[in-house]
Amino acid sequence: MSTRAQIVVVLASEAALYATYTGHDAAFHWFTHLLVGALAALSLMTARTLRTRRPASSPLLQILFWHVVAMLPDLLFIGGIPHQPWMDVFLGHVSSHFVPGRNLTWLGLVAATSAAAAIVQREAQDASTPT
Repeated sequence: MSTRAQIVVVLASEAALYATYTGHDAAFHWFTHLLVGALAALSLMTARTLRTRRPASSPLLQILFWHVVAMLPDLLFIGGIPHQPWMDVFLGHVSSHFVPGRNLTWLGLVAATSAAAAIVQREAQDASTPT
C-alpha cells in the first residue's frame, strides 16, 4: 500500500477511534493509547529492522494496529464490559494512565524511540540501496 493510502487509512481510522471516546475525556484517553501503541510499534519495527537489516514495511499501519491493541479494553467497555486489572495485557491499558508524568512521559518515550527508529530505518535503507 502506498504511503498516501496509508495516511488516508490511518487518519480515517484514528478519527473513528477518537469518536469512540466521546464523553470520556476523549483527548486524554485516545492520546494515551495512541502513544503506547506507537511506542510498541516503533520498538518492534526497530528490533525487526536490526535483526533483518531491512526497513519496516507499512509503519503507519503498524502504529494503527498497536493503537487498536492498546485501546481494545475501551472497545470492550463500550460493549458493557468494565475495566479490570487483567486488561493490562493490552499494552498496560489500565496502568498506562497512572505513569508519573502521564502523557508527557509517553510522548518523551515515543520521541526518543522515533529518533532511534529513524536512524535504524535509514541505515537499513542505505544498506539495501545498490550503489
